[in-house]
Amino acid sequence: MIRQKILKLFVYSLFLLTSLILFKKFNQYFSQNDFAKLGLIIILFINFLIGSFIKKFTKYSFIFFIYFFIILYSVNSLIVYVDYNNLPQKKIEKKLKEDNKKYDKRKLIQVVKDERLKGNDIYPYVVPREFLKFNKKDTPLTPISNTNYVACNEFGIWKKIKTDKYGFNNKQFIDTFDILLMGDSFAEGSCVDQFNEPANLFKKNHNLNTYNIGISGNGPLLSLALAHEIKDIVDFKYLVWFIFDNDFYDITLETKSDYLKKYLKKDFIKNDYFSKIEIQNDIQKKYIENNLESFKTGFSLKESLLELKPLIYRINKLINKKENEDSINYNKKDFKKIFEKIHYLYQDKKIFIVYLPATTCFNNRSIECIKRFTELKNLSNEIIFLNFYDFLERNIKDYKKMYALGQDGAHFSDLGYKYLVEFVNNSIGNN
Repeated sequence: MIRQKILKLFVYSLFLLTSLILFKKFNQYFSQNDFAKLGLIIILFINFLIGSFIKKFTKYSFIFFIYFFIILYSVNSLIVYVDYNNLPQKKIEKKLKEDNKKYDKRKLIQVVKDERLKGNDIYPYVVPREFLKFNKKDTPLTPISNTNYVACNEFGIWKKIKTDKYGFNNKQFIDTFDILLMGDSFAEGSCVDQFNEPANLFKKNHNLNTYNIGISGNGPLLSLALAHEIKDIVDFKYLVWFIFDNDFYDITLETKSDYLKKYLKKDFIKNDYFSKIEIQNDIQKKYIENNLESFKTGFSLKESLLELKPLIYRINKLINKKENEDSINYNKKDFKKIFEKIHYLYQDKKIFIVYLPATTCFNNRSIECIKRFTELKNLSNEIIFLNFYDFLERNIKDYKKMYALGQDGAHFSDLGYKYLVEFVNNSIGNN
């Protein structure tokens, strides 16, 4: 009898706990499409509800909870084991070890904290894409201006950058130059040292002054918005736009933003973003400081095991039916509108769009990558399209040398950026 009362009290306590969690977290998980966590909590809530108020089910409710707990953590542990042995960090560390080089195992947030302890004012590299999920009337188009950031680590060392007065990764702002460089992290030169960033290679190797407005995570519509806003501030000869393979996925996200869709209209003037950049700087600083602990790029064994992160991620992926970035179906009309708008903005400039391949293009997606470039090229007769994938296929025997430490899914290596800049420079000379 006493045992039954203790069991019932325990089950009832768990019912109250799950009720409280459900009440406090429902809106948050629902808005984030985190249906896996929501589903698991609801299952436990129903189980403890039945066990608390139907006496004959109290014992079964407890047994179900124990088995449910064991199964969840057993499956998750198996996933963690597989994931851990296939981590990009592990592969990078192994490659560096072969070359007698060290790998900085610290997570991004730890690097930020260590730098701050030294007295450095620095932030984790949070980019505009992070704010798109809020779909607000106003959103940052650049990172915080004149600010030090910890960016990425694909070569064993954490790269740090400092933005210029408009929030771009340049040594300083210049208003007159040869090339306006647009795109995502590949235009920005992610992970390679500053000397080997494409903007600096254009200047160093080909005497072409280049100003970069590429930002990590930017898709085609964010890039268009920046080209629109900066138009009256700069003057140049050529516009070079790097379109990476994942931009075909990014465009489906960005076209959900009411703020960004305005830039597709030819009669839209602009938001005067750069004249109000200090407002956006303050918004971003506050957001980053309030969410500092969430920017933990890298693998955490403790979190993966205890918080069921790998299992929850896979359940959410199944529920939300999130398509792979490599195989996403995209709306060609959106790309066409973007190309029409960029030509409308810069009718007096030569515009080059350069298609950059992911490593998967060289493995199992060759036909699809060729098709993507062809589809892009057919969307505009006013723009010059360049296929860097085709160039690499014809001229490079080992494509892995073009990517950071030869890793799949990485950015370009020093050599990769060198070939890319030479390819673009030659194409500019031929057109």
